[in-house]
Amino acid sequence: MQLSSFTFHYKVVCTLALGAGFVLLSACQDEKSADPACSTPATIHDLTGLDGCRFVLELSSGKRLEPAGEAWTAYTPHDGEKVYIAYTDDPRASICMVGQTVKLVCIRAR
Repeated sequence: MQLSSFTFHYKVVCTLALGAGFVLLSACQDEKSADPACSTPATIHDLTGLDGCRFVLELSSGKRLEPAGEAWTAYTPHDGEKVYIAYTDDPRASICMVGQTVKLVCIRAR
């Protein structure tokens, strides 16, 4: 009877430990996926007057980015708006040709 009681308690402790570990790992994963380092400051500029251009992003260094991707198409940009972004290099042909072509991973207002 003592062995049976020990086995039951062992199973309960193991189940609780596994459950706690799963909760902790899930919390860490959600935190990372919620905001993928969306911390690069940029300003949106409307360059509609230039042939083939529309909105571009300008970093504090003066570097211009020509954005694309789901995050960008889901966002409604406004000329002069200050935002935080995260992006990856996305080499592609551009008619505007005023900056580096990138894929936005995230964008949010400052």
